[in-house]
Amino acid sequence: MKTNKLLGNLEIATFCEQLALVVSAGMPTYEGVSILMEDAADEETKALLQRIYEPLEAGSTFHDALAESEAFPQYVLDLVEVGELSGKLEEVLYSLNLYYEREESIKNSIKSAVTYPLIMIAIMIAVVFVLIVKVLPIFNQIYTELGSGLSGFPLLMMHFSNALNAYAPIVLTMLIVLVIAIFAYTKTNSFRMHLLKMRFPMSTASSRFANCMTMAISSGLDTSQSLEMAERLVDNPYMKERIHKCKELVDEGEQFSNAILSTKIFTKTYASLLNIGFRTGSLETVMNRIYKEYEDNIDYEINRFVSRLEPALVIVLSVIIGFILLSFLLPLIGIMSSIG
Repeated sequence: MKTNKLLGNLEIATFCEQLALVVSAGMPTYEGVSILMEDAADEETKALLQRIYEPLEAGSTFHDALAESEAFPQYVLDLVEVGELSGKLEEVLYSLNLYYEREESIKNSIKSAVTYPLIMIAIMIAVVFVLIVKVLPIFNQIYTELGSGLSGFPLLMMHFSNALNAYAPIVLTMLIVLVIAIFAYTKTNSFRMHLLKMRFPMSTASSRFANCMTMAISSGLDTSQSLEMAERLVDNPYMKERIHKCKELVDEGEQFSNAILSTKIFTKTYASLLNIGFRTGSLETVMNRIYKEYEDNIDYEINRFVSRLEPALVIVLSVIIGFILLSFLLPLIGIMSSIG
């Protein structure tokens, strides 16, 4: 654990799991933190636990002690406070453990899904570049020695190869500038906002909303309070707007499932399930089911994206290389046949 900034997802998940075990065993939280402090793996972790333990020993609530450490996000603090007030701290801690483990899993899956195609594209560009710059001049030399000239596409590629060789430093500089410009654009707010509108980010936001609602409702909050907490948690601005509008409708007396449907947070099917859950008193169960279905769908979409992209990139690379080589080899084969 680190003390100079907010803890990471896995650090929070581990901490919540350990404290949940302490609470389930009937031990006071300060005693549990003291035990964790004795078993701390490094000095940073021990210092953080010390900052949590001291206010607990002085009589502060667990929520206040975590807040004073300045190492936990507001969402953890809010749910821990709700858990203490409702007497469901153990359930809240286990829920937070599962939530942050899942957040880390989604983060790693998205990173892998983005990193892999970028590496493949970079390799593809490098292979084509080497082919054009280093291999094609060899073919040109062979044609010259045979007393034949190039024409059509091979001649065009040869001119392109000569240009790349002649202006290699300039071309390399332009490529570096282009990569930097693209990278800078991906960091702009306009690109981020456009990206967040897409299907996958919205599905991820819906999943986080469903999970947040599950934990908030199970902690004893009503739908309005749960929506308020979900609005603070979800970091997608478009989903935030929908949640805010949904809360306004609920506060005005609109039925929860109708508010969910009208704000397009969930589909009509899920809204119908929520209606049934609301009437039967099983809203938490239904919301948890929706969350798990979104989880499964996110995993499926990521795996499908990677499984389709890999062969597609291989095919594109093979076609490009094959086309370039055949355009040079076929005339060469014809010349060799006429000589023979």
